[in-house]
Amino acid sequence: MNLNALLLLPIFLTLTSHCFAQHKTENKSLEQRIAQIDSAFQKDNIENFNHIVPLQSLQEFYASVATKEFRRVAGKSKIIRINKDSAFVLLSGLVLYGNSGDETNYSGNYTGIYKFELVASDWKLKTPINVDRSNQIKKHGLKVDILPGKGIKVSDTLTLDVHDFLGFATKLNHRARLTALSLNGSKIDFTFGGGLLWVNAKRKNNQKLIIDYTIEVEKDEKDANSGYFGDTFGHLRNQYFWHPFFSFSSPNDRADFSLHCSIPKAYYLSTGLPQKESVAGDSRIIVAKSELPTFGLSFYYDKEWEVNTFKKDQIDFVLYATKDFLPAKEVLYSEFAKNYDTLQKHFGKPLSNYFGIVQDRSNGNGWLNRSNNIVVAGEKGSTLIFDKPNPRATFGHEIAHGWTSPTGAATNFLMEGWATYAESLLLASVYGDTIISRFFASQKRNYIKGEFDGNSSLWDDYSNSGVSYSKGSWLFYMLEHQLGKKKLSTVMKNFIKSGDQSIRSFIHEISRVADKNMEPFLLSWLKSREIPSLNIQQSPNQLNIRQEGALFIFPIEIRLKLKDGTSLNKVLNMDSKEQTLKVTEGEIDSYIADPDHKLLFIVK
Repeated sequence: MNLNALLLLPIFLTLTSHCFAQHKTENKSLEQRIAQIDSAFQKDNIENFNHIVPLQSLQEFYASVATKEFRRVAGKSKIIRINKDSAFVLLSGLVLYGNSGDETNYSGNYTGIYKFELVASDWKLKTPINVDRSNQIKKHGLKVDILPGKGIKVSDTLTLDVHDFLGFATKLNHRARLTALSLNGSKIDFTFGGGLLWVNAKRKNNQKLIIDYTIEVEKDEKDANSGYFGDTFGHLRNQYFWHPFFSFSSPNDRADFSLHCSIPKAYYLSTGLPQKESVAGDSRIIVAKSELPTFGLSFYYDKEWEVNTFKKDQIDFVLYATKDFLPAKEVLYSEFAKNYDTLQKHFGKPLSNYFGIVQDRSNGNGWLNRSNNIVVAGEKGSTLIFDKPNPRATFGHEIAHGWTSPTGAATNFLMEGWATYAESLLLASVYGDTIISRFFASQKRNYIKGEFDGNSSLWDDYSNSGVSYSKGSWLFYMLEHQLGKKKLSTVMKNFIKSGDQSIRSFIHEISRVADKNMEPFLLSWLKSREIPSLNIQQSPNQLNIRQEGALFIFPIEIRLKLKDGTSLNKVLNMDSKEQTLKVTEGEIDSYIADPDHKLLFIVK
């Protein structure tokens, strides 16, 4: 070593020692900040939490749970990555109030990965990171042993594409007890807390993540919505997060599922997918495979079911229910066949060749929900279609879900809004076209009474607040009037067959068929949290129409009665906040805005 190197060595060692000490100090300071956040999360002090956690979304969530006095427990944390002035941290916590599936879902408003920044020697929580932003779950290979009255034992082999430098993270029920975890055949660093599993995966495609775990499932008959395991019957819905996935609307966890289940042979099981079964010894073995990529599975079991299968064209119609279930199986099949024929006439074939009805005896009566290829009923079903007091085709609504499987923004507009709009066609097929205006009048009342105006948009209705049923169906109805039924049917046929059921694909297809850019119209309705609020001022030869709230783009028909008795119909394209309809044919006596009730709006 030369003399200059020897002279520089003490300086280098001093700098290295200083940098190492500084990094340790920064790390310790960050750990202290995490501990402060954990402590604040568990206490009932909104002012203190807001001081420590400056993120508005977390402040609003904390205020809501603190007000309800739900018990909160801090979970595991992990400094995933730390640099000189920034860090990425897994924070976890649980809001404990009932069923673990609901707790996992609700706690996801807090548990997550966050970016911290070092500001004036103080670590500040800055930004949440979407765990699905760069990663994709491509396949699930699930082996599930179901122990009625107790729980499940699961081995899930996931095929992943990991492109995020922060690794891989996914939701999983917080009561899961992990017994083994490997990535590409090797053990790997991971952290599981608050219903979020983080794995230190490198960026690479087609990786194999194998997770083995058990879940002891609740038996509370009063809180059975997401999951309930009784001795005679039970279920786990996808919202129980009994297997890993990102969320209900992510485009990045639509995966191919293969499923192998075992359950004591005294029980029947429905997986929500096309399935085959056999009996081996004391076990009933069910093998199922998804026809289309999906994000989450639900399953139901019952000792007293009978399984009845009917055939409608290429569709297997399967009823899993006790023999006293109502409506009777013949009535259900007949209604399914009629609804199927009506919807197929307008929109072509559905996405799947399998349709099941499953009885859930833990959750009252009625049509409860749809999961993949099954409609779930309570102990009894309910009326299938009715015209009074408010027209509904509730059973047909669930059948209509078989035509769409959207992802991303506006998911529930393309799912619940679409299925509610489809009800209008099913109602008209039974009661005639005159019922359609009554149906949409009731949906407008639902929107107003639901207090969605000013609070919820179709674009970000990820939690399915209810706005997509009323406002969403109205948007489809307005598109029907703008394009005509035939063109809207063409749009939906092409969209359904496209393989890309995103809102961008929908906008592209509807613009192509309409032969004009429909994006400004659609985005104004999808992204606003309101509906048009119109202030109309009349003068002798004109109407001044002003939009009081957000700007919407739409055509509005005005029916005019002139003082000489003449009647006129005018159409004004509303594309600015204030517009004037000038009348040169005479003086205006009176007017009716939207006389045929083709628009969703309110008048101030």
